[in-house]
Amino acid sequence: MKHHLRSLNIAGLIVTILVICINFVSSAALELLAPWLLFLSVVVLGIPHGAIDHIIAARIYGLQESVTGHLLFYSSYLFVMLLVGLLWLFYPLIGMIFFLIISIYHFGQADMISLMKPDSAAALFFAWIRGILIIGLIIFAHPEISLSVIEAAIRRQPDWFIILNDYADVVYPAIILLYAVSAGWVLFQANVKTGNLLFLAESLLLIALLLFTGPLVSFAVYFAFWHSAGHVLEMIGFFRAKGEEITVGRFYLLAMPFTLVSLLGLAMLFMIHQAYEFGDEMISLLFILISVLTLPHMIVVDRMFKTR
Repeated sequence: MKHHLRSLNIAGLIVTILVICINFVSSAALELLAPWLLFLSVVVLGIPHGAIDHIIAARIYGLQESVTGHLLFYSSYLFVMLLVGLLWLFYPLIGMIFFLIISIYHFGQADMISLMKPDSAAALFFAWIRGILIIGLIIFAHPEISLSVIEAAIRRQPDWFIILNDYADVVYPAIILLYAVSAGWVLFQANVKTGNLLFLAESLLLIALLLFTGPLVSFAVYFAFWHSAGHVLEMIGFFRAKGEEITVGRFYLLAMPFTLVSLLGLAMLFMIHQAYEFGDEMISLLFILISVLTLPHMIVVDRMFKTR
């Protein structure tokens, strides 16, 4: 976590350390807070950070500020969302695997933008390793929780899930070892731009968050303070590089229309599934919603990073 704003770095550091400490004091209390932390992370930062994709796309692809230009973007964006949604509907297991793969790339890429020197083979390689660490520990550090959420999302319980659960104690240490070896390699190659000690401390804190706080809390904190907040600043930097002065307040104002539409959709999901009282089924639907939004958002952001 290395954002442009020091205050944001401090806030993310405090929240991360706080939830780790709460877990050691009372893991039961943190478990009760987990669904609410996940919901707030998606609503406050997760949804808004992708709600101005249409404006960024207009700058990147040169779309005219016209009805035709907007229709071209919206139809393409919604078409990609529709394809992902259909994949979840008819082939939910493939939909989940696809979601995990694009999440590995998207999270890893976003982290490497602020941590490593761009345009290097090491940055691309370590982006995948970083993504594998994040998604791998979320799933395998606490498989009794994460696998049940995945099962609810794919509407089945594959026999090989039992194998994943049985060997989780081997898988997640192997993932940490892979990350440690890879981190040593990129440090040796002098590709880290944040400073070696800061990079190591940041990596250790992230591993502690993912390892000790459970999949819902670790995903919520990472998604909000490590990923989405950083993306907001990257997008603001993108606009400023094009000579458009924009503040955080202005960003949220621009994001408000699509944020409200997304919140309306979430509200409808909560009303329809209120009988589940924020159980695994509702959390699974929330992840499916994130999955549907992630691919078109990732395409726009990937282009934005390459443009910058």
